[in-house]
Amino acid sequence: MEQSDKSSVGSIIGTIIIIAVIILGGLYFWGKRMEESKAKLKLLQESSQQTATTSEKSEAAVIKSVSPSDELDAIEADLNNTKLDGLDSELNVQLQ
Repeated sequence: MEQSDKSSVGSIIGTIIIIAVIILGGLYFWGKRMEESKAKLKLLQESSQQTATTSEKSEAAVIKSVSPSDELDAIEADLNNTKLDGLDSELNVQLQ
């Protein structure tokens, strides 16, 4: 009986060790995946900030090119050249 008790205890310990290794491996891969997703998110945020900076510079250049004249024709030309397409894009980014 001692022989069978030792073998059953050994198999239980072996099973526990195998389960522990599987759990630790799963935690390792899960942590790795979380780090990768954080890195991708950070890269996307940096990219969007750079794009916003570039578009802000181009918009600033357009604003600087506005005529200083107070004549109606000059004001109308400035209004026609003003782009209003992406006016609410900042609001959409902030809501998400």
